[in-house]
Amino acid sequence: MHSLVIGMGIGSLYRDVLKNLGYQVATVDLDPSKGADYTDYREALTGQYTTVHICTPNFTHEEIARAVAPYARMVFVEKPGVKDRAAWLQLDRDFTNTRFIMVKNNMWRNNIAELKALADRAVHVNIEWTRRNCIPSPGSWFTTKKLAYGGVSRDLMPHMLSLYIALNDQWGRDTAARTASQQWQLSEIDSTDYGKVNPNGVYDVDDVCTIKFGDKWTLSANWRSMDTEKSAIDFVMTDGTVETFELGWCPESAYQKMIVDAIKNIDNEAWWYVQLIQDCWIHEQIEAV
Repeated sequence: MHSLVIGMGIGSLYRDVLKNLGYQVATVDLDPSKGADYTDYREALTGQYTTVHICTPNFTHEEIARAVAPYARMVFVEKPGVKDRAAWLQLDRDFTNTRFIMVKNNMWRNNIAELKALADRAVHVNIEWTRRNCIPSPGSWFTTKKLAYGGVSRDLMPHMLSLYIALNDQWGRDTAARTASQQWQLSEIDSTDYGKVNPNGVYDVDDVCTIKFGDKWTLSANWRSMDTEKSAIDFVMTDGTVETFELGWCPESAYQKMIVDAIKNIDNEAWWYVQLIQDCWIHEQIEAV
């Protein structure tokens, strides 16, 4: 198996996972200090890859996906996918010999069956990811809407939407109520625990987002709470008790299972149709924020 990883931020995790699976891995990053094999992904397009993993800034995803598609059996695109649902569908239509999947690694956690059983019994399920002071690199592309397409709604919410799909057989049938707002201005941010601040940059994206599905499901994301930090699923039971599962960072085993499962199903049209429906639906939810 041959794999190509483009972008050595989160891409370094993919490199390690793929190497542990025994794959031959080529890497790309614009920054020479990252020690990648190439600084330009086009230089790496000299043969066929089983998997290509796009881990670059949001605004580059579609261009790179189109460039690598003829050289890849399947392309994994980091969240939030591309600009919108229409662009995702067009990728699928334009490259019929290549499989595309938005990275939904949380769906492959080892304990999904256990969590789903709790969700089935619960009367309310709250999936929350509140960070205390973790706006990613304020003033950079992360907080520039024309480059990131949105803020926390594009960064954290896709993870929670994928969990919602995995835990709810009826996903997508309830009416969604969405709210999003920008609580902070760039001038108010002189430090962050998640990247350098560029005070001369742009900050025009949402940093708080909530999506509710019916009366049962609440998904909430917050880049910068100055009071608390929480990454968990609360299952509220009929007797009022609450069972909490701490999410934390998604384990590498989930990324490995996602890749292995995709390769196992490479010729399974039904499996890929499900991925397309899920990916388009996630795009719809974050577009509507």
